[in-house]
Amino acid sequence: MTTIKDIAKYTGFSASTVSIVLRGLGEKRNISKETQKKINDAAMKLGYTPNMQSKLLRSNLPNMHIITLFWDANARQYILPRFFKGLQDSLIRNGYKYELQIMPYNVGHLKDAITKRTIMGSNGFIICNASEDDMTYLENNDFPIPIVIYNRYSKKYPTINMNDYEIGSTAADVFISQDLQHPVIITSKADFNGMSIRENMFRYKFNEIGIKDVETVITDDSLIGGYKAALKIAVRINKKSQGSVPDCILCSSDNIAFGALKAFHENGIHIPDKLKLISIGNGPSEQEEFSIPSLSVVNLPMEEMADACLSRIARAISDFDLSPDSKEFKATFVARESCPE
Repeated sequence: MTTIKDIAKYTGFSASTVSIVLRGLGEKRNISKETQKKINDAAMKLGYTPNMQSKLLRSNLPNMHIITLFWDANARQYILPRFFKGLQDSLIRNGYKYELQIMPYNVGHLKDAITKRTIMGSNGFIICNASEDDMTYLENNDFPIPIVIYNRYSKKYPTINMNDYEIGSTAADVFISQDLQHPVIITSKADFNGMSIRENMFRYKFNEIGIKDVETVITDDSLIGGYKAALKIAVRINKKSQGSVPDCILCSSDNIAFGALKAFHENGIHIPDKLKLISIGNGPSEQEEFSIPSLSVVNLPMEEMADACLSRIARAISDFDLSPDSKEFKATFVARESCPE
């Protein structure tokens, strides 16, 4: 483990100067920015992380590792409680002596959130919601800290995933089993490859039975986004426009689905009689159960995946196991009123 003395020897500065800079007190103690930069760069290069345990022991506080959770600051806030509950349950069940902190970031700009201060103030990262650009950044850089990535694939870091092929095919199989032949996907712009895989697999399953035209409506991943997209479909259904009238809809998120349910209700389109609807269930199950009608979903096992993320980071910390292994979870169909079996 790299120490302050190692950095002092590498840079030629005194141990006391190095300590002052690494504690963020350089400017207050009138240490030049050039010196601060040399010391911080050396700390990064040598893989220095602060001895959090020593600090805690000196303060008579419990000895705890600090795990930083990186989470989308914008669109995915409504699903954070499910993931956090999984982490909380894992802490209690496994007796981990960890402290959790959340680092919000803008998807596509992960590099701006992973700062020297964040690295030196953490014992491990769990990174969620990363875009393709974020993943490229991670793959092209080395970090002196254990990292586990949620629901993305990596050749470099351990990952916890769900089977995106199964998610798309499961929804399609339910609709096909009910002889529904005019599917529509309401989705947001794909910001990671898994979204495209789900939707493409859904289309593929319908293509297999000779249905080539699977309409896609792009909207915002929000309640209002789902509402606006469904309004356009509702108008077509009520006017009985020329061409095929949708008889089943796959929504790429619960947010979109809840907005769509409101639009269809306001326009007299009864679900599931006129139209069946399934969501990729990433929201709280209580909201799905108590919506009107209750929402059928391909349920994403977020709590179990959060537990797996924490267990994997624990192994990385305790056993220094940083191998890029992957654990995959299955999604399951939960039938409710919007698409009963």
